[in-house]
Amino acid sequence: MKNTFPAIGSFVIAALLAAASAGAQAEPKLVPLDLSKASASFPVIMQAPEGATAADDFGNILVKKGANFQVEIGSSPKDMESLKKEIKANTLNRLKSFLVETPAALLYESTLMGKSEFHFAANVKAGGTTFGAEDTKGPVYARADAELMLKCFQTLTAKK
Repeated sequence: MKNTFPAIGSFVIAALLAAASAGAQAEPKLVPLDLSKASASFPVIMQAPEGATAADDFGNILVKKGANFQVEIGSSPKDMESLKKEIKANTLNRLKSFLVETPAALLYESTLMGKSEFHFAANVKAGGTTFGAEDTKGPVYARADAELMLKCFQTLTAKK
């Protein structure tokens, strides 16, 4: 009986690892997206999920792929301190916690009507300009969605 426990334990661990890897979503393939094709005011390139589009959105750029990847990029930086205060003061979409809280980036979890959602805001300097971005408000994003949007925005580089 003693010898069967290690074998059973190994089997259980292997089964749990297989289930975890099967349930994990593969990160989408990222490709360069030239934002200057949407607006000459944005001479930058950003890594984005393959198939994402960039379009002028009232002076900003909307980089979008489906409902779960929607990044609004502006040609000026976000006021991160003001955003933090606004997020903390929101009584409808209540802050649960900041997962990333740096001078250049915020990634946070909030709850709306008892359901968790994740959002980001960030600034990136590319060339001589600091660009600001946030996810499009409205859709409910999972943590992986917000993390991917932030990661992609942080790849912003000046077009050569």
